[in-house]
Amino acid sequence: MKRIIPLILILVLALVVSLPVGAQMMDDAPTVEAFDQLVLDGVVNIFHVVSDGPGFVVIHADNGEGSIGAVIGYQQVFGGSSFDIKVPIDASAATSTVYAMLHSDTGEVGEYEFGMVEGADGPVANDDGVIAPALNLTVINTQDQFVSDNSVTIPSVTTQEDGWLVVHADNGEGSFGAVLGAAQVAAGTTADVSVTLEGDVTNTLWPMLHVDTGAMGEYEFGMVEGADGPVVINESVAVTSFATVPTMRIANQIVDDTVVVASVLAEVDGFVVIHTEADGGPGPVAGFAAVSAGLNTNVVVEVDAMMVTSRLWPMLHVDTGAAGEYEFGTVEGADGPVFVNDSVLTFPINAAPSLVLEDQAITSAMMGIEPHIFIKEALIDAPGWLVIHSSVDGSPGPVIGVSQLAPGLSQNVVVQIDDMAAGEQVFPMLHYDTGAMGEYEFGTVDGADSPVAVDGNVIVAPMALTDMGGI
Repeated sequence: MKRIIPLILILVLALVVSLPVGAQMMDDAPTVEAFDQLVLDGVVNIFHVVSDGPGFVVIHADNGEGSIGAVIGYQQVFGGSSFDIKVPIDASAATSTVYAMLHSDTGEVGEYEFGMVEGADGPVANDDGVIAPALNLTVINTQDQFVSDNSVTIPSVTTQEDGWLVVHADNGEGSFGAVLGAAQVAAGTTADVSVTLEGDVTNTLWPMLHVDTGAMGEYEFGMVEGADGPVVINESVAVTSFATVPTMRIANQIVDDTVVVASVLAEVDGFVVIHTEADGGPGPVAGFAAVSAGLNTNVVVEVDAMMVTSRLWPMLHVDTGAAGEYEFGTVEGADGPVFVNDSVLTFPINAAPSLVLEDQAITSAMMGIEPHIFIKEALIDAPGWLVIHSSVDGSPGPVIGVSQLAPGLSQNVVVQIDDMAAGEQVFPMLHYDTGAMGEYEFGTVDGADSPVAVDGNVIVAPMALTDMGGI
């Protein structure tokens, strides 16, 4: 949870700014470093990118002949060195091998225009040609769904070898349990994998990839020693989950006059209703949008901008009154909330600049590996910075690391830090980039790169660091 500090603290912080040596690393040659990986959330992770200026990492599918094919996703990068770039892709178009290509940003900043605007955003090359390393993907592309005729359908699966897609029930503790069914999948990408289920279907199901190492075409895991084990990539089992009951999926986002709901699974026609926050829970309604029975994606809800609070509460309702008219609270018995497990289907989202953090361990720099920390989420409404302060008597002290932020939601942001000054607690903080773009100047240039405040309070959150030491 974020912690807020009055604006007067800005004057104190300006006196203690110091950047770690090598925080920007602007002189490295352009490069892209990426590794074979498991994709469960439609996002490809690029370990490290060095760009001469603003640019893009573009993910290409294989063209079927071992070369670069269609674009399936891209993400903006900044000049200098960036780590852990998350690139959303069209998982249904993924191939078992993809290519991560570096492009410059020479057109409208932040808009990928290569192939659409002449001369804009071309690929970056070095002496060896275009920078586009290949990496192998294992992908499970799922969606929330109701069980129909004792079966579920996984939209697509991408594997490196022939195997099985095995659907598990939930074990009651938020992980996979008993096997309910299995279907064969071939190496490469298989679309619309249907799995017949036998047994008690739970509110959450867990599809898992297995290899086929026993008798070919027979699923024998747990029955024949050593046969058909789970696929493991980078020490992670290839398993994910989806819901079989009404569900909403909504990311934290900057809200002006619309809220974008990634998906809604509804049993009957209904409404997504956006409540403002009041006393830590749902308050007055700021807007609503109709949804149909089944899975709805990218639902845009128009809201009253004058009512928007820093947190909002989406809520799913049924449509039981006049069709298409939201009448809850005005017509008795009409359009009530949806309940799942005896609770109203609602939860809060951040709608203004905010930080979401997790305490973590870091290690000291040795063998050329720079110390770094991960910030789970950073939400900002303009170009800016994620700034890491050391702790001095339990309050933010000198700056020990910075990372650029694009407007909107950034997840799993990597920030290199000077761990010698980190101690056991640090204070991440959001700043705007209001001086020379791409240069962190707060405290050195008058009025530049000021901290982000919401409702008159600077956004800053304490985070504990543990297990400091050498690698």
